[in-house]
Amino acid sequence: MNKLGIAPITHDRVSIDVADAATGVFVSVVGDIDMQDPSKLLDPFFLKLHQAALKEGTPAIEVDFRRLAFLNSSGIKALAKWAMLLAVVPTEKRYKLRFLHNKGLTWQATSLPTLTFLVPGAITLA
Repeated sequence: MNKLGIAPITHDRVSIDVADAATGVFVSVVGDIDMQDPSKLLDPFFLKLHQAALKEGTPAIEVDFRRLAFLNSSGIKALAKWAMLLAVVPTEKRYKLRFLHNKGLTWQATSLPTLTFLVPGAITLA
């Protein structure tokens, strides 16, 4: 179990795992998310991750999307909602979000860069 106490998720064709990292936590998202309403899966997960990171003073969360072949628009909306949770946290208490992405996957190349504008300085891509 990771230091935030977040359990892994396996649902349909996606698996999400959270592991401890030197700079905070590392989230790995593998598979594809094209279910009709991924917010039912993603919103509670991101909220729990967000709350635990703030409680523990986690400096950074790195999310690896490189092996997520597809995320539909409802799933991208869930990511945006997570980012907006971070937007209301005072700057000095925010954790940094770093999205690892595969520029060869259209959804990642077009959607993830847009998320960096939601909370300037808090979200980066690699």
